[in-house]
Amino acid sequence: MARRRVLATRSVAVGVAAVLAVGCASTTQGTALSEGMGAVSTESRSMTIAPLFTTGSGDGGVGEEIVTRSATTDSSFRVDFSEDEVSGLGDASRAASWNAAIVSTLIMSQPMSGRFEFEISGQIDGPSAGALKTAALIALQRDEQISDTATMTGTINATGTIGPVGGIPEKVQAAGAAGYDLVLIPLGQRNSTDRNGDSVDVVRIGDRAGVNVVEVGDIYEAYGLLTGSELEAPRLEPDTRLDNRAYDKVDAQYTAAIGRYDNALTMLDTLDVNILRTMMNTGLPETAAKAADRARDLHRQGSIAGALVTALEAAAVMEASYSVGNSLTPLVSQGPAGLGAFVAQATNTGPAEAAFFSFLDSIATFEPKTLPDVEAVVNAYAGAFDALTIFDYAASEIQAIDGRIDTQPIDIVEFVDYLSTPLIFLEAAKAQLAGTKAVWEVGRDNPGADIDSGVDLAQVGDFFRRGADANLAAFRTGMPAQVADRTGRSLDSVIGQLSYMDIDVAAAVHQRNAQPAIEKYLGEGKPNGQYATIGYGVSNYVRNQQLVEKYYNNAITDDNLRVTGFMYENALSNAFDLARAQLSSDIAALQAGGTQPVITVGQFESAGVRRAGTPLEQFNALGAYNSGYVTTRLMTYLSSPGK
Repeated sequence: MARRRVLATRSVAVGVAAVLAVGCASTTQGTALSEGMGAVSTESRSMTIAPLFTTGSGDGGVGEEIVTRSATTDSSFRVDFSEDEVSGLGDASRAASWNAAIVSTLIMSQPMSGRFEFEISGQIDGPSAGALKTAALIALQRDEQISDTATMTGTINATGTIGPVGGIPEKVQAAGAAGYDLVLIPLGQRNSTDRNGDSVDVVRIGDRAGVNVVEVGDIYEAYGLLTGSELEAPRLEPDTRLDNRAYDKVDAQYTAAIGRYDNALTMLDTLDVNILRTMMNTGLPETAAKAADRARDLHRQGSIAGALVTALEAAAVMEASYSVGNSLTPLVSQGPAGLGAFVAQATNTGPAEAAFFSFLDSIATFEPKTLPDVEAVVNAYAGAFDALTIFDYAASEIQAIDGRIDTQPIDIVEFVDYLSTPLIFLEAAKAQLAGTKAVWEVGRDNPGADIDSGVDLAQVGDFFRRGADANLAAFRTGMPAQVADRTGRSLDSVIGQLSYMDIDVAAAVHQRNAQPAIEKYLGEGKPNGQYATIGYGVSNYVRNQQLVEKYYNNAITDDNLRVTGFMYENALSNAFDLARAQLSSDIAALQAGGTQPVITVGQFESAGVRRAGTPLEQFNALGAYNSGYVTTRLMTYLSSPGK
């Protein structure tokens, strides 16, 4: 293969591993549950906040925004905007408002309903007021106030961490001129770039402007400084291990997954030496081998759920390696004469599609009775929908490349070069389905609390779907938009390139393309249709937040848009610590109530070892923590009162 494509597939190798590890176990809990489900105030409360902004010319400014929270009579979840200028609130600011409403609801363990209103004066765009809006909504819930001499700038992430923003020196100066004496900024941004492109110490700028500038990593820390009242942060729980019954059930699936990996490795070694060399150059076999080593180490330590999740990743990636290599056999053995057989095999998607829909049909017959059943069915739908999306995307790319054969001469090596990434995605999707089936088997029929029959499941699905849309909008306005502006390319072109480099991007932006097929399993009147809607919403919410975490907040990318490092390592470390504490405390709370969240424990244990990997693996580990957090929140929300 040409070196250009080999470079791409090295990123794809890790991306495939990520979507298989996270996607096979995707769903939720945050501040201590003692905040109380159902404690939302019925009265309407409002607060005026002072979002900081920069103008098109680079000047800083202090805005005014009235934030209101109230209950709804029909248990709906609404976000309303009021402007006094045309397009006063830009798309990024709208997305930030949606995220503030959703994140504050999850953190406070509140019902997924309510009316959230944002009234602005003038024109403000960008997501930098997201954290301030989140703090305001929490203060309204707690009937507390943000100091009228304090404000902050920073985006808000799903678990409550605060993301980076631009224009901080100018914002601090504007806050000082307006009489504010405290400005909170995101962790890691004390030394920020000013409008002239120079790196400056914003704490020193604040001193000269009469402003105390403080870095904060998350909403818990920020809330105390803004209001003077403590918002209790979750604590890391030392023991989240499964009970013996669940352990034995998971152990059997682990053994099967490691067997799949070993068998695929044996089959890979039977391929032609040239094909084997080509597959080694993609990095896929190496990624699979590392995952298998991690799985065996987790198993040795007794972290059986994490061992299963990691073994499923190893098996899936190695199976994809063998399948892609095997598809190249006609070209190697027959040369140009084998092109027809190669294309026929690559484009024969009928059997795989039948397998996807057969699995979806089988899920539809299952009736969840307990919280672990919910965890299992939601993850099963999420994993299947994600796999189907990647499969459809890869199949359409293969068909498009195949169509060029009849319209223009194509060199076989170049043809295979272009086809390599869609082929990898296609086989990864098939392997993910196998992993999803395994997770489905271990996740259901475990001990757990009953489901609250009074919860509006359709509303829950819509809650996460809207959050997913908000996160996708934030992702698009981040690095992809910046690259498009810098290079003169269209935004869709940049996102298309990212789709080849990162399977999560491909899944996020092409999920709607698979909507006609998915719609059959969504909606009122369908068996388990409402749980399917929740699975669809949750998987997109978590994945799109992970894209924000990477491409808006913290990733350094090279000219090929491949993730190579971090801009703010302290912020990433803080995000890991918070996510780990949140998830462990939520798992412990569920276990204390008799619920064994097997799938989520697997995410928790596997993320712990992935945290020490490559930059992309570390982002994926954070995504696994976030996914588990959303799942435990969901399970707690659906639990029967008193459970």
